[in-house]
Order: sequence, then C-alpha cells, then structure tokens
Amino acid sequence: MNTMTTQVAVPDVQTKKYLTLLELSKAIASHRDLKGLFHDLACRLQNLFNFRYLGVLLHDSSRNVMQLHLLETCEPTGWEKPTDVPIEGSIAGWVWQSQEPLVVRDLELESRFPVAKTLLTSVNSVCSLPLTTAHQRLGVINFWSDHVGAYDQLDLEFAKLVAAQIAVAMEAQFHQQKLARERDRSQLLLEINNTLVSNLNLGELLSAISNCLNTVMPHDAAALALYDESLKELRLTALDFPAHEEPCAAGELISLEGTPAGIALTTREPVLSDYSKTKDARVVSSGLKSGCTAPLLFRDRVLGVLSIKSLRENAFSQDDAELLGQVAKQVAIAVENALAYREIETLKNKLEEEKLYLEEEIRT
Repeated sequence: MNTMTTQVAVPDVQTKKYLTLLELSKAIASHRDLKGLFHDLACRLQNLFNFRYLGVLLHDSSRNVMQLHLLETCEPTGWEKPTDVPIEGSIAGWVWQSQEPLVVRDLELESRFPVAKTLLTSVNSVCSLPLTTAHQRLGVINFWSDHVGAYDQLDLEFAKLVAAQIAVAMEAQFHQQKLARERDRSQLLLEINNTLVSNLNLGELLSAISNCLNTVMPHDAAALALYDESLKELRLTALDFPAHEEPCAAGELISLEGTPAGIALTTREPVLSDYSKTKDARVVSSGLKSGCTAPLLFRDRVLGVLSIKSLRENAFSQDDAELLGQVAKQVAIAVENALAYREIETLKNKLEEEKLYLEEEIRT
C-alpha cells in the first residue's frame, strides 16, 4: 500500500514541476520588458521557492561588480536604483565566478559572505543560481527568505532548469534592446547629419544637436568649447542649459588641467564625468551630477570638445560615450565649415571696408 502511495505521489511532484516550467514559458512569451516579466515570475515561483524577495544581479564587466537591477515580490517593492555588489565577499559574486548554485541555510552563521548580511534586512536564508546561456554568463538570480533553512528541501537540479530558462529569456530581451538601441542610434546619426548641413551658427547648431541627442541620451545641458591656439586653452563657444538661471557666459576660458574637457582634448578620447565630488563652485550651483565629453576630431586636429551633462548621477554609460564620440566627429566637420565660413565672412567684410575706403580716397 505504501509503495502504491509513493508511486502516485512522485509523478504528482514531477508534474507540478513541469507545469511550472510550462507556466514560465507562457509568462516569458507574454512579456516584452524585464520588469514586468520578473514581477510575474515572482508570483509564479513563490510556491516553489518560498522567498520574501527575488533579485537579479547582473555582472558589470567594465567595473567587475555585480549590479542588483531587480528586486521583486508579488507586491511592488519600490526598488528602482541599481545597487553595486562587490564580487569578493558576496554570494552573487561567488556563484557568478564558480557557476555553481549555492544555498545558505542560516545567513547569521555564514562567515564567507559578509556583504550578504548588509544587502537586505530580515533575511535568514538564501538560494543563489547562475543565470548563464550557451553564449554568456549574465549574472545570478537570488531568492531571499526570512526563514532559516527555507531551501533545505529544494530540488537544485530543477531550480537550475528554471534559472536556465530565465537566462535565455533575459538574453533574448537584451538582444532586442541592443537592436533597438542600434536602430535609434543610427537614426540619431542620420538626423544629426541632416542638422549639420543646414546650420552654420554654432549656437543654433548646438541647440539642434542637443535636441537630437535627447532622444537617445537624455541630458539637461550641452556645451561646445573650441580650442584657442594662442592661449592654449579651451573657450566656451556655445551653451544650451535651459533649466539654469545663470548659464556660463560664452567666451569663458576652460583650463586643460584636470578638467573633463581638457582630458578629452589631450587624450582624444571621450570622457565620463562624476560631478558629485567636484569643488567647482559653478558646477555645484548648477546642480549637475554627471557628464560626458568627446573631442571634436577633424583630420589630424582637435578643434575642441562637445559635452552633455545631467542633473542625475551616472546618467551616461560607456556606450553613450562611444556614441557621443561618433557624433562629435560629425560635429567637428560642421564646426570646421562654420569657422571657415566665419573667416570668409570676416575677410569679405574687411575687403568691403577697404573698397569703401579706397572709393572715398578717390573721391577726395
């Protein structure tokens, strides 16, 4: 009799697991954004994993940290800002490096991962699984519970299947996002090219470029500074900062020493800036928190720099810096044309003055 009971119970458990995988597939197919997907998954996985929080930590290769991007329960958590988690001393870092799942029965008794005890409050046990596809190691998915030993009976092999399915869905989402970004950026470069053709006034040119850039890289201020060969410094030529009551005056000199503009000019590479610790009183009063600056490269010369700035911290990524570098190369051609046009106009006005002077001399 007991044998028959066992034979009936085992298929029921297995059926439940496979039905869960089927439900996951349906959820994945019905969502087009990760936040909505994970909110749905948080509800569907609650019975299987018994968690208080579900978190996704992605590896940031540029800084070699894990970033907590999503924190979900069935109820909204209000979690918005990604949080950096170091590789060393964290459960997520260990799982990402080893590519092995990890269950911590009692976090209070665990000494290997001091970071885990500071990440969330009221958490006693953790289950962490790698999010990995055939192409890349994305990060990890964490389940946090306020009960000690919540994952003692967890079937890790089945949990790994769930994580693998989620990883494939995330990779597909990232691929779609990448395609969308590439499309938007190609469109941006085309729009800027059309803008450059019709603008010779540098102030109007900067405003038009800023409007184009806002669709892909939202920002609050944009600036154009040209290199003054005689002074060996940059001179602010145009500024577009509508929200600031006292914008910098055109013509202001910008030192090359230790400034983002100076670094971009001398290295000929785009520069990301964090203004949170700056001592520049003008920047502090403006409320700007981050920026991105790219050199204006024309043939073998650097004409100046193009900058965009934001009132938000860490508003720009390395991808944004590379894109701004491409935009700056286009802008450099327009700046060179504008400068050449200005020289021609100056020369024409001078010749006109000389002509009028000679005519006056002849008459007298």
